[in-house]
Amino acid sequence: MDFIGISGLVVSIAGFALSLWQIGKARTAAEAARAAAREAVAAVRAIHAVADIQEICGRSRNLFSLFRAGNVKAAASAAFELRELVARFHATDAAHQLASAETWQQAFNSMCAIHDRLEYAAMVKTLNRRERETSLHEISQLHTQFSTFAAVAAEKGVNHGNSR
Repeated sequence: MDFIGISGLVVSIAGFALSLWQIGKARTAAEAARAAAREAVAAVRAIHAVADIQEICGRSRNLFSLFRAGNVKAAASAAFELRELVARFHATDAAHQLASAETWQQAFNSMCAIHDRLEYAAMVKTLNRRERETSLHEISQLHTQFSTFAAVAAEKGVNHGNSR
């Protein structure tokens, strides 16, 4: 009987040690899964940021084309849509990875001024030559800035998955 008791104790200790080892493996696997999930979320956010800034860039190009063609009413509508996109995006972490909060605020303020000017011009149905040239220049500068942001976002998005 004594032998059975000692054998049972040895088996119990071995089983307990095996249980601890399995718990350690499970914890390591859970930590690895959590890290993989964080990395996947970061990759998806990077892809969304690239898509968002590309959409902003495309809308600014559309605004430039409409205004250059002399379609002030359509340009005012395009400016409103672009203003909404920039308003949603410029305060995000993704935006601040592309440029400083101050740079984004300046771009947003410029977008608001352009939109306000175009809405007024569409309403009164007039825009003198100097206002037209100034607006065209400001829209062009804004589009160039958004294009630069888009290039940076694409580069960071492409490199995000290769940072290991």
